[in-house]
Amino acid sequence: MGAGKSTLGKILSSELGWEYFDNDLDLRSTHGLSVEQLAALPVDALHKLEREYLIQVIKKPAPFVSGAAGSVVDTEEIRSLIKTTFAIYLRLPIEKIIERAGSSGVGRQAIAVDGIQILSERFERRDPLYKECAKATIELSDSPELDAKKILDFL
Repeated sequence: MGAGKSTLGKILSSELGWEYFDNDLDLRSTHGLSVEQLAALPVDALHKLEREYLIQVIKKPAPFVSGAAGSVVDTEEIRSLIKTTFAIYLRLPIEKIIERAGSSGVGRQAIAVDGIQILSERFERRDPLYKECAKATIELSDSPELDAKKILDFL
């Protein structure tokens, strides 16, 4: 959350000429929900939709670029599936996540209540899981263009 998946996804898609799938946009269109309706879903319901979406995206013919919701690493089944792909962990220090995430929008339901504690807990729990699943970890900066270049250089 707040890492810049959508921004980087669009840059990389353009540079590589690969199709781009955006988790939030596709969830809205697939389920006929507005941003407000997605943001109002209970956290468990949203995470279930995000996992189902990732399963569908991974079935698409490669190559493509896609951003996945952070919650997808919460289940062993999805972590195993991610390991079969060329996943890149866009790592952002917790301080930057807190700064960027905000408290409204899709996936931020719980943050509106106790943001810093929830974000910190999620980061501590998920950081090793993202590293376990990813083929590469990219330490993000404040420049999406520089981060896209790091990813392209890696590829």
